Amino acid sequence: GLPPPPTSGQGLPPPPTSGQGLPPPPTSGQGLPPPPTSVHHGLTYQPGPVPTATTGLAGPTGLAGPTSFATQMAAAPPSGGVSSAHTSVPELRPVNVMEVRNILPAQPLEHPRAILPGGLHDFNPDPSVLCSTMNAVPATSGMLNKMKLPFAIHVHPFKDLDRSACPVLHPRVIVRCRSCRTYINPFVTFIDSRHWRCNLCFRPNALPEDFDINHQTGLRGDRSHRVELKRSSVEYIAPSEYMPSVYYFLIDVSYNSIERGLLGVFCRVLLDCLDKLPGDARTMIGVLTYDSTLHFYNLQSALSQPQMLVVSDIGDVFLPSPNSLFVNIKQSKELIRTLLEDLPGMFANNRNTSSALGAALQASYKLLHPIGGRVTVLQSGLPNLGPGALKFKDNGSALKKDAINMSPSSDFYKRLALDCSAQQIAVDLFVFSGQFVDLPTISCISKFTSGQVSYHPNFHHSKAVEREKFEKEFRRYLTRNIGYEAVMRIRCTEGMSLHTFHGNFFVRSTDLLSLPNVNPDLGYAINISIDESLKSIGMVCFQVALLYTSYRGERRIRVHTLALPVSDQLAQVYARVDVQAIAGVIAKMAVDRSSSSSLGDSREALMNTAIDCTKMYRTHCASSMQSNFSLPASLSLLPLLMLSLMKLRAFTLSASVSTDSRMQAMNFIKQLPLDHLMLYVCPHLYALHDLSDKDVESRDDGMEVVCPQLLQLTAEKLTRYGMYLMDYGLGLYIWVNKETPQELIQFVCGVQHFGAIPENMTVLPAPTNTFSRMVSMLIKQIRRSRQHHMPLLVIREDGPHRLLFIDRLSQDKTERGTSYYEFLTHVNRQLTK
Repeated sequence: GLPPPPTSGQGLPPPPTSGQGLPPPPTSGQGLPPPPTSVHHGLTYQPGPVPTATTGLAGPTGLAGPTSFATQMAAAPPSGGVSSAHTSVPELRPVNVMEVRNILPAQPLEHPRAILPGGLHDFNPDPSVLCSTMNAVPATSGMLNKMKLPFAIHVHPFKDLDRSACPVLHPRVIVRCRSCRTYINPFVTFIDSRHWRCNLCFRPNALPEDFDINHQTGLRGDRSHRVELKRSSVEYIAPSEYMPSVYYFLIDVSYNSIERGLLGVFCRVLLDCLDKLPGDARTMIGVLTYDSTLHFYNLQSALSQPQMLVVSDIGDVFLPSPNSLFVNIKQSKELIRTLLEDLPGMFANNRNTSSALGAALQASYKLLHPIGGRVTVLQSGLPNLGPGALKFKDNGSALKKDAINMSPSSDFYKRLALDCSAQQIAVDLFVFSGQFVDLPTISCISKFTSGQVSYHPNFHHSKAVEREKFEKEFRRYLTRNIGYEAVMRIRCTEGMSLHTFHGNFFVRSTDLLSLPNVNPDLGYAINISIDESLKSIGMVCFQVALLYTSYRGERRIRVHTLALPVSDQLAQVYARVDVQAIAGVIAKMAVDRSSSSSLGDSREALMNTAIDCTKMYRTHCASSMQSNFSLPASLSLLPLLMLSLMKLRAFTLSASVSTDSRMQAMNFIKQLPLDHLMLYVCPHLYALHDLSDKDVESRDDGMEVVCPQLLQLTAEKLTRYGMYLMDYGLGLYIWVNKETPQELIQFVCGVQHFGAIPENMTVLPAPTNTFSRMVSMLIKQIRRSRQHHMPLLVIREDGPHRLLFIDRLSQDKTERGTSYYEFLTHVNRQLTK
């Protein structure tokens, strides 16, 4: 923003001459310069009059104008009832959730937008990259406490974005605040043609000499070429080159792995993807197999065939040939291929049931600690030998399910993970076992190294569905974008602070996360505290900067900046809450509580969110005419989302959920970016039998898309003759009823009647008519919108997989929990106590 208006006889200071500079940051006792009162992104600098009381920004929100949201809210009473101005705002329309039968919207719910002056909200990043639970920030911590809702941001920092959404820049100088090191962005203020004011710490900074020169036109004063002033998501290329891509694979070759056919599937997929691994001419690779011993492989290009080196002393692991255990992939490609072709046969008759996972991880750490890299583990059973050996623990036999604690039973894997993180080593874990493997414990190796956990309890090479699911997931894993040696720093406007982080990482300092590897499938959330009054600030900002090394060896910095208005009116804050972002961060907080306390405490916290939020809204904002269970339209989905969370595998009290599958559900909640997480919590359900030409729309780019209406998640809305598609975030289900017309079954499934539908059908035949083409189009567009593999499963009403679909109908009473109406009745009783 601009500085305060000059008083009589004053003016703006002249730009510094040669040898001069800006004054140093204020020392202790001097205080900060006043915060900005207006914002100008300054694509072309034109000195003009300072805004006056009539032309500037009005009110504590920094919003003005006859049609602005702030104007609609101007009549808001400081507390108590809702004025007529409130009811004209759709987001504040009171909703009695006890009486609304169709609570879910007919179209996918969009994230609300922050409203900023001068159209500045158009510069904010895509909400799938960076968003807040509140798009109007409470001015004080007291206001925030009244709401009983979390203030947090969700970030998907390494999402796959095209150049238009995240331009790549290679400037001569990367312009940053000299005090807080914020990167220049569309929300800074230009004091004059030579100086800008930081939008986070409000300190003035000098611009580089050539900042205003457009080298294409030769014109000075033209900032139209400064992409960093027009995009809130940008990526800078730094000058230095860093480490090469390093891939090290640990494969469990004990009897469980061999019997399941895991080794053969792994070798086949890696062989197919060997030339597609991200990297350059320096890319390195290595392989280690293990059972009760460790098997290293010398793959030096000078050898005629791979050489196995066996280490049987797993109590004190050593490296038999440190300089030859991982090699340049181009120089040793033929030996690598030979090894992958021979490995399945080498262990085909292995009957060893021991698994020395801890020793294998220790060996990997010793091998990679000078250079860092990615370790990929394929584990098929409980680690039962050597360092990190674990014992069977049956949480399912607890007298009370709500007393289950999901904390690790040993700190071995966490301690090793912290050592790996310090040396820029990330560990990704793929687990294949239907028996207990103590996932809460071994997943620590991934949690603290920014890795990921993938769980395949039903995998067997003879099961086409499970084999295909792993193969496609693993292909994506091997070939997706990757960043090494990453750190992520989150900055926010002074007066706020970061207090809790959610995701897989190691916290290096109060605002810095260590991410040895970063990939496009992981998201993070950060809870925010309001430490000082923000009433004098019209706008607050968050900036996420991800510094990483690309697989080409380039050091890059990806920067995302979000700006939000500040409000001292609770009604305005309620109107701009993002119920999806709120549910997402509450889910992550509940996962943490299940480890630090118990499953029962997590469920109680979810229940209390619905109760406390409703009670606070009724106390501070609702009118006396509204019912006890009224919520603003912006929060009307919160009770259903809390119930849906309680019915997930992560939090349900169902006796059929094992410890490991519960832990993997919690891993999903911790790892998934917000948009994917919300589909996992509250799936989209479509009636395929109702598809028609009216559901097909043409986009601006000429592509046709299918936009059917969403259904409520209840069997009450399912007809006996219907066919339905469910998108649950991680995959797709097609539900076929017994009475579905044979014509529909033939069109979609390619078989003559209901009984002919295979139990494990995962691929639909090529479309042959208009209806099947629309079904195919809908499935393809859903898959295109995701970065990960979306497996499809056709489920018959009488088939063995029917509970996979039924358990996702969160508004119905199932084994996993109560119905939506019963949940509302319970909440209402608590409200009337």
